Amino acid sequence: MNTPANRVLSAALGLSVVALGAYFFGVKQRRQVMYCLEQPGLVWNGLFPVPAGMTQECPQSASYRQEVREGLTRVEQYRLTGWQPLALMEPLKRAGYVLLEDELRGRNNYSVFLGRSVPAELFYTAVQEGKDTVITLSGK
Repeated sequence: MNTPANRVLSAALGLSVVALGAYFFGVKQRRQVMYCLEQPGLVWNGLFPVPAGMTQECPQSASYRQEVREGLTRVEQYRLTGWQPLALMEPLKRAGYVLLEDELRGRNNYSVFLGRSVPAELFYTAVQEGKDTVITLSGK
């Protein structure tokens, strides 16, 4: 029957279905955008919390996306304001990583291989993008 109570119940059910669909769409979109982060809010799968002022992101590269999907590599990316190429070096050192290969420095880039043992486990690279620094950690 088409009573006021049934109309309210139908409307509530309809809104619930729409809200649930929007929620799952949002979860799916977030997973796609943040495909590289195993533990959002933490650096390199839980070593330490993302420092204040940094934003986590994932490289837009299709090849990185494919390699991560296939389990061939891991990658995490962090953006911060200003040229701060060493912003994650000290926290990584406190977490037990040491410099294993010579640094490569340029005017707008910095790279180094780090590890807890040989061979290097982590490639750290910082590049300047406009007024931001983008730090990428990659490895297995």
